[in-house]
Amino acid sequence: MNVRHALGMTALIVLVATLVAVGGVVNGAAAQDGPPSTPASYYGQVTVTGGEPVDGVTVEAVVDGEVRDSIETDADGSFGGPGAFDEKLTVEGPVDGDVTFRVEGTDAGSAAWESGANEEVALELEEAPSDPGDGGDGADGGDGGDGIDPGDGDDGSNAGPSDGGDGGSGPVGGVGGAGGTGGSDDGPGDGPAVEDVVDVPAGATAAGGEVASVEANPDGASSGVAFTGETAVDGIEFDGVVEGDVGVVELDGAPEATGRPPGAGVSVVEISVPEAARDTSATVRTRIGADRLAASDADAEDLRLFRHADGEWQALETSVVEDDGEAVVLAAETPGFSVFSVSAVSEPDAAITVGSDSVTTGETVSLFGAQSTDEYGEIVAYDWVIDGEADAGITAEATFAEPGEYPVELVVTNDAGETDTARATIVVESTDAGSGAVEEPGLASPTTIGAVVGALLLALLVVAAVRRVDR
Repeated sequence: MNVRHALGMTALIVLVATLVAVGGVVNGAAAQDGPPSTPASYYGQVTVTGGEPVDGVTVEAVVDGEVRDSIETDADGSFGGPGAFDEKLTVEGPVDGDVTFRVEGTDAGSAAWESGANEEVALELEEAPSDPGDGGDGADGGDGGDGIDPGDGDDGSNAGPSDGGDGGSGPVGGVGGAGGTGGSDDGPGDGPAVEDVVDVPAGATAAGGEVASVEANPDGASSGVAFTGETAVDGIEFDGVVEGDVGVVELDGAPEATGRPPGAGVSVVEISVPEAARDTSATVRTRIGADRLAASDADAEDLRLFRHADGEWQALETSVVEDDGEAVVLAAETPGFSVFSVSAVSEPDAAITVGSDSVTTGETVSLFGAQSTDEYGEIVAYDWVIDGEADAGITAEATFAEPGEYPVELVVTNDAGETDTARATIVVESTDAGSGAVEEPGLASPTTIGAVVGALLLALLVVAAVRRVDR
Protein backbone atom coordinates (compact mmCIF):
# COMPACT_ATOMS: atom_id res chain seq x y z
CA MET A 1 0.00 0.00 0.00
CA ASN A 2 1.53 3.43 -1.02
CA VAL A 3 1.49 6.59 1.06
CA ARG A 4 -1.46 8.05 -0.86
CA HIS A 5 -3.64 5.07 -0.12
CA ALA A 6 -2.57 5.01 3.52
CA LEU A 7 -3.46 8.65 4.05
CA GLY A 8 -6.82 8.15 2.28
CA MET A 9 -7.68 5.26 4.54
CA THR A 10 -6.66 7.31 7.56
CA ALA A 11 -9.04 10.12 6.54
CA LEU A 12 -11.88 7.67 6.07
CA ILE A 13 -11.28 6.02 9.46
CA VAL A 14 -11.21 9.41 11.21
CA LEU A 15 -14.49 10.45 9.55
CA VAL A 16 -16.26 7.18 10.44
CA ALA A 17 -14.98 7.25 14.04
CA THR A 18 -16.21 10.83 14.47
CA LEU A 19 -19.69 10.01 13.15
CA VAL A 20 -19.87 6.94 15.44
CA ALA A 21 -18.93 9.09 18.43
CA VAL A 22 -21.59 11.68 17.50
CA GLY A 23 -24.18 8.89 17.29
CA GLY A 24 -23.13 7.71 20.73
CA VAL A 25 -23.69 11.19 22.13
CA VAL A 26 -27.20 11.33 20.61
CA ASN A 27 -28.12 7.85 21.84
CA GLY A 28 -26.59 8.46 25.27
CA ALA A 29 -28.52 11.69 25.69
CA ALA A 30 -31.74 10.04 24.63
CA ALA A 31 -31.20 7.35 27.27
CA GLN A 32 -31.07 9.88 30.12
CA ASP A 33 -33.87 9.45 32.60
CA GLY A 34 -36.56 12.11 32.64
CA PRO A 35 -38.02 13.69 35.73
CA PRO A 36 -39.62 11.36 38.32
CA SER A 37 -43.10 10.13 37.57
CA THR A 38 -46.06 12.07 38.95
CA PRO A 39 -48.45 10.20 41.28
CA ALA A 40 -51.67 8.89 39.75
CA SER A 41 -54.91 9.97 41.46
CA TYR A 42 -58.26 8.18 41.61
CA TYR A 43 -61.75 9.15 42.75
CA GLY A 44 -65.22 7.75 42.14
CA GLN A 45 -68.15 5.94 43.75
CA VAL A 46 -68.83 2.58 45.40
CA THR A 47 -72.17 0.90 44.68
CA VAL A 48 -73.69 -2.53 45.01
CA THR A 49 -75.13 -4.33 42.01
CA GLY A 50 -78.23 -2.36 41.09
CA GLY A 51 -76.73 1.06 41.75
CA GLU A 52 -77.32 1.56 45.49
CA PRO A 53 -74.44 3.63 46.96
CA VAL A 54 -72.35 2.23 49.81
CA ASP A 55 -71.43 4.82 52.43
CA GLY A 56 -68.99 4.74 55.32
CA VAL A 57 -66.70 2.03 53.89
CA THR A 58 -62.95 2.14 53.38
CA VAL A 59 -61.57 2.00 49.84
CA GLU A 60 -57.94 0.91 49.46
CA ALA A 61 -55.61 1.29 46.47
CA VAL A 62 -53.51 -1.89 46.29
CA VAL A 63 -50.45 -2.61 44.16
CA ASP A 64 -48.88 -6.10 44.26
CA GLY A 65 -50.64 -6.83 47.55
CA GLU A 66 -49.42 -3.59 49.20
CA VAL A 67 -51.93 -0.95 50.29
CA ARG A 68 -50.70 2.36 48.85
CA ASP A 69 -53.53 4.62 50.03
CA SER A 70 -57.01 4.49 51.56
CA ILE A 71 -60.09 6.72 51.76
CA GLU A 72 -63.63 6.50 53.19
CA THR A 73 -66.83 6.90 51.17
CA ASP A 74 -69.39 9.64 51.81
CA ALA A 75 -73.15 9.24 52.27
CA ASP A 76 -73.67 8.93 48.51
CA GLY A 77 -70.94 6.30 48.20
CA SER A 78 -68.48 8.71 46.61
CA PHE A 79 -64.82 9.07 47.52
CA GLY A 80 -62.59 11.96 46.55
CA GLY A 81 -63.28 14.29 43.64
CA PRO A 82 -61.78 15.62 40.40
CA GLY A 83 -60.83 19.07 41.73
CA ALA A 84 -57.27 20.05 42.54
CA PHE A 85 -58.12 20.46 46.22
CA ASP A 86 -60.31 17.36 46.50
CA GLU A 87 -59.06 14.38 48.44
CA LYS A 88 -58.16 11.38 46.28
CA LEU A 89 -56.55 7.98 46.33
CA THR A 90 -52.96 8.63 45.24
CA VAL A 91 -50.49 6.01 44.06
CA GLU A 92 -46.83 6.81 43.55
CA GLY A 93 -45.15 5.19 40.58
CA PRO A 94 -43.94 3.86 38.44
CA VAL A 95 -46.27 0.88 38.68
CA ASP A 96 -45.85 -2.14 36.43
CA GLY A 97 -49.44 -3.28 36.04
CA ASP A 98 -52.83 -2.24 37.37
CA VAL A 99 -53.98 -0.66 40.61
CA THR A 100 -56.58 -2.81 42.39
CA PHE A 101 -59.28 -1.14 44.48
CA ARG A 102 -60.38 -3.04 47.57
CA VAL A 103 -63.54 -2.20 49.54
CA GLU A 104 -63.64 -3.60 53.09
CA GLY A 105 -61.30 -6.39 51.98
CA THR A 106 -63.17 -7.22 48.75
CA ASP A 107 -61.77 -6.46 45.28
CA ALA A 108 -64.17 -4.04 43.59
CA GLY A 109 -62.32 -2.97 40.45
CA SER A 110 -59.00 -1.96 38.95
CA ALA A 111 -57.43 0.68 36.74
CA ALA A 112 -54.21 1.10 34.83
CA TRP A 113 -51.55 3.29 36.44
CA GLU A 114 -50.45 6.30 34.41
CA SER A 115 -48.15 9.07 35.59
CA GLY A 116 -50.12 12.19 36.49
CA ALA A 117 -53.50 10.55 35.86
CA ASN A 118 -56.61 11.99 37.56
CA GLU A 119 -59.05 9.17 36.85
CA GLU A 120 -62.60 8.46 37.93
CA VAL A 121 -63.33 4.82 38.77
CA ALA A 122 -66.67 3.12 39.38
CA LEU A 123 -66.39 0.35 41.96
CA GLU A 124 -69.14 -2.25 42.33
CA LEU A 125 -69.82 -4.90 44.98
CA GLU A 126 -72.15 -7.83 44.61
CA GLU A 127 -73.57 -7.12 48.06
CA ALA A 128 -73.15 -4.45 50.70
CA PRO A 129 -70.58 -5.16 53.44
CA SER A 130 -72.19 -6.60 56.56
CA ASP A 131 -72.89 -4.16 59.39
CA PRO A 132 -71.57 -5.56 62.68
CA GLY A 133 -73.95 -3.27 64.56
CA ASP A 134 -77.12 -4.66 62.98
CA GLY A 135 -77.90 -7.25 65.62
CA GLY A 136 -81.34 -8.24 66.75
CA ASP A 137 -83.00 -7.09 69.94
CA GLY A 138 -81.67 -8.64 73.08
CA ALA A 139 -83.65 -11.22 74.94
CA ASP A 140 -86.07 -9.98 77.53
CA GLY A 141 -84.27 -9.10 80.75
CA GLY A 142 -87.04 -8.64 83.24
CA ASP A 143 -88.47 -5.25 82.33
CA GLY A 144 -85.30 -4.38 80.42
CA GLY A 145 -86.13 -6.12 77.14
CA ASP A 146 -86.06 -2.92 75.03
CA GLY A 147 -82.34 -3.16 74.49
CA ILE A 148 -80.86 -0.83 77.12
CA ASP A 149 -83.49 -0.89 79.87
CA PRO A 150 -82.24 -2.75 82.93
CA GLY A 151 -84.83 -4.92 84.57
CA ASP A 152 -86.70 -3.64 87.58
CA GLY A 153 -85.18 -4.56 90.88
CA ASP A 154 -87.17 -6.50 93.36
CA ASP A 155 -88.97 -4.58 96.03
CA GLY A 156 -86.43 -3.41 98.56
CA SER A 157 -88.72 -3.44 101.53
CA ASN A 158 -86.83 -6.23 103.22
CA ALA A 159 -83.92 -5.53 105.53
CA GLY A 160 -81.21 -5.60 102.93
CA PRO A 161 -80.98 -4.79 99.20
CA SER A 162 -82.83 -7.27 97.07
CA ASP A 163 -81.54 -8.94 93.95
CA GLY A 164 -82.56 -7.51 90.60
CA GLY A 165 -83.97 -9.64 87.82
CA ASP A 166 -81.62 -11.16 85.28
CA GLY A 167 -80.98 -9.04 82.18
CA GLY A 168 -81.27 -10.56 78.73
CA SER A 169 -78.27 -10.76 76.45
CA GLY A 170 -78.07 -9.54 72.91
CA PRO A 171 -75.65 -8.45 70.20
CA VAL A 172 -74.69 -4.85 69.48
CA GLY A 173 -77.91 -4.06 67.65
CA GLY A 174 -80.07 -4.59 70.75
CA VAL A 175 -78.48 -4.85 74.15
CA GLY A 176 -80.46 -6.94 76.59
CA GLY A 177 -81.59 -5.56 79.92
CA ALA A 178 -78.77 -5.10 82.37
CA GLY A 179 -80.66 -6.77 85.19
CA GLY A 180 -82.52 -5.20 88.09
CA THR A 181 -80.75 -2.63 90.18
CA GLY A 182 -82.11 -4.10 93.40
CA GLY A 183 -83.84 -2.30 96.20
CA SER A 184 -82.04 -0.01 98.58
CA ASP A 185 -81.48 -0.62 102.28
CA ASP A 186 -83.72 2.30 103.08
CA GLY A 187 -86.95 0.95 101.69
CA PRO A 188 -88.83 0.08 98.54
CA GLY A 189 -88.08 1.60 95.16
CA ASP A 190 -86.82 0.70 91.68
CA GLY A 191 -83.58 2.13 90.22
CA PRO A 192 -83.90 4.33 87.12
CA ALA A 193 -83.67 2.73 83.70
CA VAL A 194 -80.84 3.76 81.40
CA GLU A 195 -83.26 5.01 78.79
CA ASP A 196 -84.88 7.26 81.42
CA VAL A 197 -81.54 9.00 81.97
CA VAL A 198 -79.79 8.85 78.59
CA ASP A 199 -81.18 9.64 75.14
CA VAL A 200 -79.32 7.57 72.54
CA PRO A 201 -78.31 9.99 69.76
CA ALA A 202 -79.77 9.58 66.29
CA GLY A 203 -77.79 7.37 63.96
CA ALA A 204 -76.20 5.36 66.78
CA THR A 205 -77.06 2.12 68.54
CA ALA A 206 -76.48 1.37 72.21
CA ALA A 207 -74.03 -1.43 72.91
CA GLY A 208 -74.32 -1.23 76.68
CA GLY A 209 -75.49 1.14 79.38
CA GLU A 210 -75.35 1.88 83.06
CA VAL A 211 -76.82 4.31 85.61
CA ALA A 212 -75.29 5.22 88.96
CA SER A 213 -75.96 7.82 91.62
CA VAL A 214 -73.54 10.63 92.45
CA GLU A 215 -72.16 10.60 95.97
CA ALA A 216 -70.64 13.51 97.89
CA ASN A 217 -66.95 13.26 98.76
CA PRO A 218 -65.77 13.62 102.37
CA ASP A 219 -64.40 17.11 101.67
CA GLY A 220 -67.96 18.34 101.09
CA ALA A 221 -66.79 20.39 98.09
CA SER A 222 -66.74 17.73 95.39
CA SER A 223 -68.58 14.58 94.39
CA GLY A 224 -68.11 11.49 92.31
CA VAL A 225 -69.71 8.48 90.70
CA ALA A 226 -68.30 5.03 89.97
CA PHE A 227 -69.44 2.50 87.39
CA THR A 228 -69.18 -1.27 87.20
CA GLY A 229 -67.71 -1.81 83.72
CA GLU A 230 -70.78 -2.02 81.50
CA THR A 231 -69.17 0.73 79.38
CA ALA A 232 -65.69 2.17 78.93
CA VAL A 233 -66.37 4.87 81.54
CA ASP A 234 -64.81 3.86 84.86
CA GLY A 235 -65.87 6.87 86.94
CA ILE A 236 -66.31 10.64 87.14
CA GLU A 237 -65.04 13.10 89.74
CA PHE A 238 -66.94 16.41 89.70
CA ASP A 239 -65.23 19.63 90.81
CA GLY A 240 -68.41 20.68 92.62
CA VAL A 241 -71.28 19.13 94.52
CA VAL A 242 -73.62 17.28 92.16
CA GLU A 243 -76.75 15.40 93.14
CA GLY A 244 -78.70 12.89 91.08
CA ASP A 245 -78.10 10.07 88.64
CA VAL A 246 -75.53 9.84 85.85
CA GLY A 247 -76.15 7.61 82.85
CA VAL A 248 -73.58 6.26 80.40
CA VAL A 249 -74.30 4.49 77.10
CA GLU A 250 -71.62 2.84 74.98
CA LEU A 251 -72.37 3.42 71.29
CA ASP A 252 -71.50 1.16 68.39
CA GLY A 253 -70.29 4.17 66.41
CA ALA A 254 -70.37 7.94 66.24
CA PRO A 255 -73.82 9.57 66.03
CA GLU A 256 -74.92 11.33 62.84
CA ALA A 257 -74.68 14.74 64.52
CA THR A 258 -71.04 14.37 65.51
CA GLY A 259 -69.55 12.64 62.50
CA ARG A 260 -66.52 10.39 62.68
CA PRO A 261 -64.18 11.13 65.62
CA PRO A 262 -60.53 11.98 64.92
CA GLY A 263 -57.88 9.31 64.57
CA ALA A 264 -58.71 5.66 65.11
CA GLY A 265 -61.83 5.45 67.26
CA VAL A 266 -61.61 2.99 70.16
CA SER A 267 -64.76 3.85 72.14
CA VAL A 268 -67.68 6.27 71.79
CA VAL A 269 -69.96 7.03 74.78
CA GLU A 270 -72.78 9.38 75.66
CA ILE A 271 -72.62 10.69 79.25
CA SER A 272 -75.76 12.29 80.68
CA VAL A 273 -75.63 14.18 83.99
CA PRO A 274 -78.26 16.20 85.86
CA GLU A 275 -79.17 19.39 83.98
CA ALA A 276 -77.53 21.59 86.61
CA ALA A 277 -74.22 19.76 86.14
CA ARG A 278 -74.00 19.78 82.33
CA ASP A 279 -71.38 22.53 82.35
CA THR A 280 -69.60 21.41 85.52
CA SER A 281 -65.91 20.65 85.09
CA ALA A 282 -64.86 17.15 86.01
CA THR A 283 -62.31 14.40 85.50
CA VAL A 284 -63.52 11.46 83.44
CA ARG A 285 -61.80 8.10 83.85
CA THR A 286 -62.09 5.57 81.03
CA ARG A 287 -60.90 1.97 81.02
CA ILE A 288 -59.82 0.35 77.74
CA GLY A 289 -59.25 -3.40 77.84
CA ALA A 290 -56.12 -4.92 76.32
CA ASP A 291 -58.15 -6.80 73.71
CA ARG A 292 -59.88 -3.62 72.54
CA LEU A 293 -56.54 -1.80 72.44
CA ALA A 294 -55.01 -4.60 70.38
CA ALA A 295 -57.97 -4.57 67.97
CA SER A 296 -57.36 -0.89 67.28
CA ASP A 297 -53.62 -1.53 66.77
CA ALA A 298 -52.86 1.47 68.99
CA ASP A 299 -50.28 2.29 71.65
CA ALA A 300 -51.54 3.32 75.09
CA GLU A 301 -49.64 6.60 75.00
CA ASP A 302 -51.44 7.54 71.77
CA LEU A 303 -54.91 7.34 73.34
CA ARG A 304 -56.75 10.61 73.88
CA LEU A 305 -60.24 11.57 75.00
CA PHE A 306 -62.28 13.87 72.76
CA ARG A 307 -65.54 15.63 73.52
CA HIS A 308 -67.99 16.80 70.86
CA ALA A 309 -69.09 20.37 71.59
CA ASP A 310 -69.94 23.47 69.55
CA GLY A 311 -70.16 21.40 66.38
CA GLU A 312 -66.69 19.86 66.52
CA TRP A 313 -64.57 17.24 68.26
CA GLN A 314 -62.39 18.90 70.89
CA ALA A 315 -59.28 17.22 72.29
CA LEU A 316 -59.10 16.95 76.09
CA GLU A 317 -55.86 16.85 78.04
CA THR A 318 -55.45 13.14 78.70
CA SER A 319 -53.02 11.09 80.77
CA VAL A 320 -52.49 7.37 81.34
CA VAL A 321 -53.00 6.74 85.07
CA GLU A 322 -52.85 2.94 84.99
CA ASP A 323 -51.54 0.29 82.62
CA ASP A 324 -51.39 -3.17 84.14
CA GLY A 325 -51.29 -5.15 80.90
CA GLU A 326 -54.96 -6.09 81.17
CA ALA A 327 -56.40 -2.60 80.74
CA VAL A 328 -55.37 1.01 80.32
CA VAL A 329 -57.05 3.65 82.49
CA LEU A 330 -57.12 7.22 81.15
CA ALA A 331 -57.97 10.42 83.00
CA ALA A 332 -59.07 13.56 81.16
CA GLU A 333 -60.33 16.99 82.23
CA THR A 334 -63.63 18.06 80.66
CA PRO A 335 -65.50 21.38 80.97
CA GLY A 336 -68.88 19.72 80.44
CA PHE A 337 -70.76 16.65 79.23
CA SER A 338 -72.02 15.33 75.90
CA VAL A 339 -70.66 12.65 73.53
CA PHE A 340 -67.09 11.47 74.16
CA SER A 341 -64.66 9.41 72.14
CA VAL A 342 -61.47 7.60 73.06
CA SER A 343 -59.29 7.69 69.95
CA ALA A 344 -55.72 6.86 69.02
CA VAL A 345 -54.00 9.88 67.49
CA SER A 346 -50.45 10.92 66.64
CA GLU A 347 -48.65 13.64 64.75
CA PRO A 348 -48.75 13.33 60.94
CA ASP A 349 -45.60 13.03 58.86
CA ALA A 350 -45.29 15.77 56.22
CA ALA A 351 -43.41 15.09 52.96
CA ILE A 352 -42.77 17.19 49.86
CA THR A 353 -42.30 15.70 46.39
CA VAL A 354 -40.98 18.02 43.68
CA GLY A 355 -42.23 17.18 40.19
CA SER A 356 -38.90 17.88 38.45
CA ASP A 357 -35.23 17.26 39.23
CA SER A 358 -34.26 20.61 37.71
CA VAL A 359 -36.11 23.88 37.22
CA THR A 360 -35.35 26.80 34.91
CA THR A 361 -36.70 30.34 34.92
CA GLY A 362 -40.20 30.62 33.54
CA GLU A 363 -40.87 26.89 33.99
CA THR A 364 -43.86 25.78 36.10
CA VAL A 365 -42.92 23.22 38.73
CA SER A 366 -45.47 21.04 40.55
CA LEU A 367 -45.22 20.25 44.25
CA PHE A 368 -46.99 17.28 45.80
CA GLY A 369 -47.94 16.57 49.42
CA ALA A 370 -49.48 13.15 48.72
CA GLN A 371 -46.58 11.30 50.34
CA SER A 372 -47.52 12.82 53.72
CA THR A 373 -48.95 10.19 56.07
CA ASP A 374 -50.85 9.81 59.33
CA GLU A 375 -50.68 6.63 61.43
CA TYR A 376 -54.23 6.59 62.77
CA GLY A 377 -56.38 9.23 61.09
CA GLU A 378 -56.33 11.27 57.93
CA ILE A 379 -54.72 14.49 56.77
CA VAL A 380 -57.34 17.19 56.33
CA ALA A 381 -55.27 20.23 55.33
CA TYR A 382 -52.17 20.94 53.23
CA ASP A 383 -50.82 24.49 53.61
CA TRP A 384 -47.89 25.66 51.48
CA VAL A 385 -45.57 28.64 51.71
CA ILE A 386 -43.55 28.97 48.48
CA ASP A 387 -41.01 31.77 48.55
CA GLY A 388 -43.25 33.67 50.98
CA GLU A 389 -46.47 33.07 49.00
CA ALA A 390 -49.25 30.99 50.60
CA ASP A 391 -51.13 28.21 48.83
CA ALA A 392 -53.34 25.31 49.90
CA GLY A 393 -54.18 21.86 48.63
CA ILE A 394 -52.56 18.46 48.23
CA THR A 395 -50.70 19.83 45.18
CA ALA A 396 -49.30 23.28 44.40
CA GLU A 397 -47.58 24.91 41.43
CA ALA A 398 -45.02 27.69 41.20
CA THR A 399 -43.13 29.59 38.49
CA PHE A 400 -39.93 31.54 39.15
CA ALA A 401 -38.80 34.47 36.98
CA GLU A 402 -35.26 34.70 38.35
CA PRO A 403 -32.59 32.08 38.98
CA GLY A 404 -31.76 31.29 42.60
CA GLU A 405 -32.73 29.14 45.56
CA TYR A 406 -36.34 29.31 46.75
CA PRO A 407 -37.61 27.88 50.07
CA VAL A 408 -40.74 25.72 50.18
CA GLU A 409 -42.64 24.80 53.34
CA LEU A 410 -45.56 22.39 53.73
CA VAL A 411 -47.63 22.16 56.92
CA VAL A 412 -50.04 19.22 57.10
CA THR A 413 -52.85 18.97 59.67
CA ASN A 414 -54.63 15.74 60.60
CA ASP A 415 -58.19 15.27 61.82
CA ALA A 416 -57.03 15.51 65.44
CA GLY A 417 -55.56 18.97 64.88
CA GLU A 418 -51.96 17.72 65.05
CA THR A 419 -49.49 19.22 62.57
CA ASP A 420 -46.12 18.53 61.02
CA THR A 421 -43.90 20.63 58.75
CA ALA A 422 -41.67 19.62 55.83
CA ARG A 423 -39.22 21.96 54.09
CA ALA A 424 -37.40 21.88 50.77
CA THR A 425 -35.35 24.19 48.56
CA ILE A 426 -35.95 24.57 44.82
CA VAL A 427 -32.86 25.53 42.81
CA VAL A 428 -33.83 27.55 39.73
CA GLU A 429 -31.30 28.02 36.93
CA SER A 430 -31.47 30.57 34.15
CA THR A 431 -32.80 29.42 30.80
CA ASP A 432 -29.49 30.29 29.09
CA ALA A 433 -27.46 28.31 31.59
CA GLY A 434 -29.64 25.27 31.06
CA SER A 435 -31.01 22.97 33.64
CA GLY A 436 -27.86 20.93 34.04
CA ALA A 437 -29.46 17.91 32.38
CA VAL A 438 -27.82 16.35 29.32
CA GLU A 439 -29.26 17.96 26.18
CA GLU A 440 -30.63 15.64 23.51
CA PRO A 441 -28.72 17.06 20.52
CA GLY A 442 -30.45 15.39 17.56
CA LEU A 443 -29.02 15.49 14.03
CA ALA A 444 -29.64 19.24 13.53
CA SER A 445 -28.35 20.45 16.90
CA PRO A 446 -25.24 22.68 17.14
CA THR A 447 -23.35 19.86 18.88
CA THR A 448 -23.95 17.40 16.05
CA ILE A 449 -23.30 19.93 13.27
CA GLY A 450 -20.05 21.07 14.91
CA ALA A 451 -18.80 17.51 15.19
CA VAL A 452 -19.57 16.75 11.54
CA VAL A 453 -17.93 19.97 10.31
CA GLY A 454 -14.83 19.20 12.35
CA ALA A 455 -14.63 15.74 10.86
CA LEU A 456 -14.95 17.12 7.30
CA LEU A 457 -12.22 19.71 7.88
CA LEU A 458 -9.92 17.02 9.18
CA ALA A 459 -10.66 14.90 6.10
CA LEU A 460 -9.87 17.86 3.76
CA LEU A 461 -6.53 18.41 5.45
CA VAL A 462 -5.66 14.78 4.92
CA VAL A 463 -6.65 14.98 1.22
CA ALA A 464 -4.51 18.11 0.78
CA ALA A 465 -1.58 16.27 2.30
CA VAL A 466 -2.12 13.39 -0.14
CA ARG A 467 -2.02 15.71 -3.14
CA ARG A 468 1.17 17.34 -1.91
CA VAL A 469 2.81 13.93 -1.66
CA ASP A 470 1.73 13.08 -5.26
CA ARG A 471 3.46 16.17 -6.57
